[in-house]
Amino acid sequence: MPESQFRKGDRVRFNLGTRSVQGEVKEDRGPIGVKGRRLYLVEFHPERRSPSVSHIELPAEQLQPLPVGAPPG
Repeated sequence: MPESQFRKGDRVRFNLGTRSVQGEVKEDRGPIGVKGRRLYLVEFHPERRSPSVSHIELPAEQLQPLPVGAPPG
């Protein structure tokens, strides 16, 4: 099995429609995607400065790591 690219707690960026959104990896779901793609459960705020939280499962290739210490956005 390929090594995990992201770990629980990693901050990432991904596209949600036409917006770029930041989130936090909550779980490595493993190679359960189409053709064994590794999926990650990511928690994010759907609207900036909103207290509500959403979750999405995305493959590794749709996630970009954020540098440690990057401001939340």
